[in-house]
Amino acid sequence: MSDSHDLLGLAPGATPAEIKSAYHRKLKEFPAHSHPQEFKAIRAAYDTLRKSPQGLDDFFAPKPITADLDKALVTQLEQRVRGSVDVTLEDLILLTF
Repeated sequence: MSDSHDLLGLAPGATPAEIKSAYHRKLKEFPAHSHPQEFKAIRAAYDTLRKSPQGLDDFFAPKPITADLDKALVTQLEQRVRGSVDVTLEDLILLTF
C-alpha cells in the first residue's frame, strides 16, 4: 500500500481529493503516449488507493456508541422497574420460605 502512496507522492492518510489531485499531476508529468509503463503504474496505484477503504488502521479501534434516548420513556421505564422491584421485608420473607 505504501508503494502506491510513494508512487503518487502522497502521505498514507491522504484524502480522496488529494489522491485524485496527485493522480492528475502525475498524469501530466508522465503522459500515456510517451511513458506507457509509468502511466500503467500510476493508473494501478490510483486504482488501488481509490478502491481501498480509508482509515483502515482505525477499523478495529473501538468506537463510542451514541444513542438519543427519550427522557420521558426512560423515566416511565424506571418507575415500572422500581414498582416491580419494590418489595417489603415481610414480602421477601414470605416469598423466601
